[in-house]
Amino acid sequence: MPAKSLRVLILENHSFQRAIAVKILCQLGCRDVLEASAGSEAITLLERIGRVDVVVCDVRMEGMDGLEFLHRAAQASLIGGVIVSSGLHSEVRRAITLLVARLGVVFLGDVGKPLHLESMRDALARVRTLPARSLAAPAQGVVVTEADIRRGLSYKEFGAHFLPRCDLGNGEIKGVDVRATWKHPVHGLLADNLFMPLVERAGLLDDMLVVLLEQGLALQRELMAQGRVLRLCFALRLSQLCGRSLTRRIKSLMQFHRSVGQGIAFELAFCSPLETSAMHLESLTRLRMLGCGLCLGEFGSNGGAFQRLCQLPFNEIRLASQFMHELEHQPRHRAVIRNSLALAGSLGLGVTVTGVESAGQHLILMDMGCAVGQGSYFAPVLDREELLRRLGRGTRGC
Repeated sequence: MPAKSLRVLILENHSFQRAIAVKILCQLGCRDVLEASAGSEAITLLERIGRVDVVVCDVRMEGMDGLEFLHRAAQASLIGGVIVSSGLHSEVRRAITLLVARLGVVFLGDVGKPLHLESMRDALARVRTLPARSLAAPAQGVVVTEADIRRGLSYKEFGAHFLPRCDLGNGEIKGVDVRATWKHPVHGLLADNLFMPLVERAGLLDDMLVVLLEQGLALQRELMAQGRVLRLCFALRLSQLCGRSLTRRIKSLMQFHRSVGQGIAFELAFCSPLETSAMHLESLTRLRMLGCGLCLGEFGSNGGAFQRLCQLPFNEIRLASQFMHELEHQPRHRAVIRNSLALAGSLGLGVTVTGVESAGQHLILMDMGCAVGQGSYFAPVLDREELLRRLGRGTRGC
């Protein structure tokens, strides 16, 4: 996303510092720069004009401080990313990074004070980690209902898009995560975060998974006919494995498309302590017996991960992207990734590190012996045609 297309809000209660920030952003090519001197003023402004791509703010302010502003703005979906201008201690910066991630906002860095052009340029360069606008209409303009989703499923409006997992050595696409998008007749192309929560509440996760499986397996079969192998990974909720119907549908689809089980994986991410029943374990075991892989997602981001590895038949893990934030400057983050790689190696598990955003992070991961990575540095979410085009490049797929 070029700087000239960004909408940036500067939240700073010192007029001199605010003027410096405006000047620097203009020098970097930003054309749509907004200003506010207080958190309450900024909220009022955003409610009137709508969402901004980036907010540059000091978290230490009188009245509504920067932390409260970020919380309110994020809950209202009014900001995409945040650049902090405070010169925070590393421990405080790490806490803020975690806070904004939990709010669904991308932390782009702490540029300190006084502001400098190069540090701001580096922070803006990370804007490519923000969700693509083309797949997300403004939140206040999108209102969908359960009836809309059921109609969309009936009229085949949902499609598969693909997030590549790449070989860190040569850039080759080793596999893809399959994600749902919605070609809505009114709102256009919508990303999954705008409708999947409602899909889950409506009890339609199985139907959506079948749609993605059918499209993914058809693509995989086409590629196999050309002598190419593409591994597909689909998101799965533990709640979908309370009975045998879904695993039976998966088996039938794989047989219809003559799919090799080793080319299919299912990723489960747990948001609460481990609570698995005998039926859950039976379903997971049945998927492994079909030849499918099982990936433990968001490894390290919540409790019970080690217990799950011991009790459930996972054969790979996907490391939570939060450990990639400031990897180049945080020894603790490097230690977590290094030890996770060592653990996976000792258990014979595959590993994918997510959230790779820069060449520096790429090099650090290679030095650690990491083989597979995923993130904006390699490739964004791709539609079918773009994926096929990148696969056609050979080893330079990402």
